[in-house]
Amino acid sequence: MNDKRPLIIFGVAFILILLLFLLFRSGGTRYDWTETYLENENPYGTQVIHEILNNYYTDYSVTDIQTSVFEELPASNTNGNYVFIGEGLYMDTSDVTQLLAFVEEGNQAFISSKTVPYDLMFYVYYTECNDYYWDDYNFFRDTIGQFNLVHKNLKSENDLDFKYLQKGKTTAYNWHYIDSVHFCNEEYSFIQLGTLNGGYANFAKIKYGAGEFYFHTNPIAFTNLQLLDEIGLNYANKVFSHLEEGPIYWDTYSRVGEEVSRRRNQMQNFETERSLNAEGPLSYVLSQAPLAWAWYLLIGSALLYLFFKAKRKQRIIPVYEGNKNTSLEFISTIGSLYFMQNDHKKLCIQKMKLFLAYIRNRYNIPTKEIDEAFVSRLSNKSEVSEEYILNILKYYNNIKSSTVVSDNTLQEFHDTLEYFYKHRK
Repeated sequence: MNDKRPLIIFGVAFILILLLFLLFRSGGTRYDWTETYLENENPYGTQVIHEILNNYYTDYSVTDIQTSVFEELPASNTNGNYVFIGEGLYMDTSDVTQLLAFVEEGNQAFISSKTVPYDLMFYVYYTECNDYYWDDYNFFRDTIGQFNLVHKNLKSENDLDFKYLQKGKTTAYNWHYIDSVHFCNEEYSFIQLGTLNGGYANFAKIKYGAGEFYFHTNPIAFTNLQLLDEIGLNYANKVFSHLEEGPIYWDTYSRVGEEVSRRRNQMQNFETERSLNAEGPLSYVLSQAPLAWAWYLLIGSALLYLFFKAKRKQRIIPVYEGNKNTSLEFISTIGSLYFMQNDHKKLCIQKMKLFLAYIRNRYNIPTKEIDEAFVSRLSNKSEVSEEYILNILKYYNNIKSSTVVSDNTLQEFHDTLEYFYKHRK
């Protein structure tokens, strides 16, 4: 029996090594294809749109709400924009009150989600159109959602196709929209701004006080994967053009899954809240002896805490980190997402766009016309030979006219641009 123990141990070890090999043999980066809407580089993350908004307005950047809307969103008129992108959002009473006060003062709130809290819509929509109560978004299931905008200056000639991919394969998806019964001519009803498959409303605004709420029912449109395409980037740019220039407050704290948000909506007795029934949440608590004692104990403990901790304390002064240049991280994110699709041509085009933007910003040279005068001016200012600049343009023109770009061509084009960056003045 003892003689067989080494063989058994060796066999178990061999099986474990084999399983590990099979598990990791694909190598490289493993992407999470779930809709997390986290600020990372996964297909359905929001790192790209977060970075775009961070540079959307010249004089303003994004402020991340990480504690709560109540604590971090100002209630004054700052010409500000509250932005939420996720499956669903969870807000308590204080958060809802703060967001309402923020918009009422003349600010804007942009909420892109698959479901909206009832306790927010109770104040925003109420029963403006023919006594139709708010009953959340509707949806239909299909492999493609076709988006467009209503305004004549923003509307595309053809509807834009958006797909839901799972590991690179098109999959059926729930496309959400706002029911047509919620649109009428009342002052505080919805105004349609966008369409889904021609006949449904997936983007709308509603006036609240001196400000506006903007609701978009398909947050997938603003994920990393959709923004790889120029179509997706242009659509996102047109959608966010509805906001006013000012500070942007990005809400990452209130993000929850769609099921969690819908379950909370179902648990709320919406009809009871609309009628403002005098029987509040404490009625049940005080009717149960154990819960009542727990409530009184909580109140007593709070009073004792306030009594012994009543001395004034200075508020903690937060430490603000210095501004960071995240351009390289952003480029790395775009690059890794294009590598997921093995699309070297798009990556080369993206690198050329960044190169031309670099020329405009550093040397103040227009890049609309790429001609001999452009090459001469760039050579004089950068002190890189005209022959080398012409070589860059020749590489790029060959890439644009090619159907497929190989790994070697991508590497050579990258090395050519790197040479310019290292030797320019």
